[in-house]
Amino acid sequence: MRKVTLFLIILFFAASAFSQDYIYLKDNSIIEAVVQEVNINMVKYTKYSDPEGEVFAISPNALIKIVFSNGYVREFVEGASPKKAKASSSDKDSYFALAVGAGRSYGGIGIRAQGRFGKKLGFGLHGGVGYNPTNIGGVCFGLGAKFFYYRWLYINGQVGIVSHEDFGNQSFFGISILTGGDFFFGDHVGLNVAIGPTFIPDTPYDGVRLGFDLGFVFKF
Repeated sequence: MRKVTLFLIILFFAASAFSQDYIYLKDNSIIEAVVQEVNINMVKYTKYSDPEGEVFAISPNALIKIVFSNGYVREFVEGASPKKAKASSSDKDSYFALAVGAGRSYGGIGIRAQGRFGKKLGFGLHGGVGYNPTNIGGVCFGLGAKFFYYRWLYINGQVGIVSHEDFGNQSFFGISILTGGDFFFGDHVGLNVAIGPTFIPDTPYDGVRLGFDLGFVFKF
């Protein structure tokens, strides 16, 4: 279990390294940034090395493109006014997704459906069903809500439902609080990684245990 925990933590922080934006200027320089706002008059950003520091502004006329942390690209057409700049779906942070993986929100090993709403800050709802391969066994369900505090990084509160003959075919609820992210490396495909405590009261498995999510996400 310690090896699994260490692997998930390393994977989570490795994926977090992709959370920076890149601003490509016409003078061939590149700014590593966290973009705050894009409009027809200016682009506002902070430095990636100091995301809570000074906010800088630059004219869209000086830009070639912005590559956002989620893999989307916003290009600025040569000779066109900022109003005619080519905008990609990077502005569309609301989406529906299906995921295949293992963990609390997948009901063990299974599938999960999720909707995300908002922009940099947002919220989401998800539900999953799968088979629990542990000694608890049985078909499990997971239902939860997410708060996206920065694009694809979230805090997830959820309940899991398990029914098994060892429990007299009764249904029991487990509670999990996970932190992680849905990291997209293109328009549609990404990786889901999350970790946190889970608690299943009033069962032989009573107590706080480690919970995690790990899966592949397909966004529509």
